[in-house]
This record gives sequence, structure tokens and C-alpha cells, in this order.
Amino acid sequence: MKKERFEAFTDAVIAIILTILVLELHLPEDDHSWMAILDVRMKFFAYVLTFIFIATMWVNHHYLFAQVKQINGQIIWVNILLLFWTSLLPATTAWLGTDIHSVAASTLYNVNVLLFNITTAYLRRLVIKTNPIHNMHMLLIGELVSFSLNFITLIVSFFYPPFPFIGLSLNIMIWAVVGLRGRITV
Repeated sequence: MKKERFEAFTDAVIAIILTILVLELHLPEDDHSWMAILDVRMKFFAYVLTFIFIATMWVNHHYLFAQVKQINGQIIWVNILLLFWTSLLPATTAWLGTDIHSVAASTLYNVNVLLFNITTAYLRRLVIKTNPIHNMHMLLIGELVSFSLNFITLIVSFFYPPFPFIGLSLNIMIWAVVGLRGRITV
């Protein structure tokens, strides 16, 4: 498979996932007041954070694959697994947004993000193993910090279910900084 087709497929799936993510956001049809908007604020906040999370992933994914010369079947299948975890984010985001104090919703969302995180790290290692890509030090550090933060977020969420909003915000900042620094040093 050509790299361009692989990237186009990934871009298309992510675009669909982002569309589904917004479709999970339901505004009240029978109440057009400001109070009605306030009633859906947590759903909207969960949507915004997850949208930024996916967008940040896409930017870093694009940056990584811009340096790739060769892909193989293993990279393709791990990327599909990454897209699978990404495709679950609209559902877990919607569930978390409906009750930010639910331990079950918080746990499911955190597990989704953690599995996404692990798969991203594995994909990056496969890509680096298959392609002579240098200057990935910041990305490898970012993975370790991100995984640690996601694991801590999962644990803390058992005691304080709204914590994924804090953990995910920190995670987005980490990947934004790592992505920017990675592009500066290459």
C-alpha cells in the first residue's frame, strides 16, 4: 500500500469520527433559553476537550508519517487499531458528558484514552523501527509522561470522577508542546 493512500484513509476516518463526536452533542429542541445551554455545558466541555485531543493526535500522527518512507502490514493494522480506539471516543465522551460524577463513565473514558495512548506509542515504535527517523527523543519522553498522566488520571477518577477533564487538559498541553518542540528540532 502506498503511504499516501494510508494517510488518506486515516484522515478520512478521523474526519468521520470528529463528525460523529459533534453529532453526540444534542441541544434542547423545546427550550431556547440560556439556562438550556447551561444544562448541556458539561457535554459541550467534554466534546471540546475530546475534539482538541483528537486534533492534537492527528497533528502528531501527520508529523510522524510525514517522515515515513515505508509502511508495512503491521503498521497498517496497528494504525487501524488506533482508529478503533479513536472511534470509541464519541461514545465514551457522550457518556462522560451526561454525568461527570459517574465512576463508570469516567473509568470507561479513561480506559479508552489509555488504550489509545498505548496503541499510539506502539505505532510510533513500529514506524521508527521500519524507517530511519531521528530526533524522536521528545516524542518518546512525551509518550512516557502521557502514559503516566493517563494512568494517574484513571486512578484518581475512582475517587474524583470529573478528573478526566483535568488529566486530558494536561495531556493535550503535553502533546502540543512535544509536537512543537519535535518540529523545531527536526
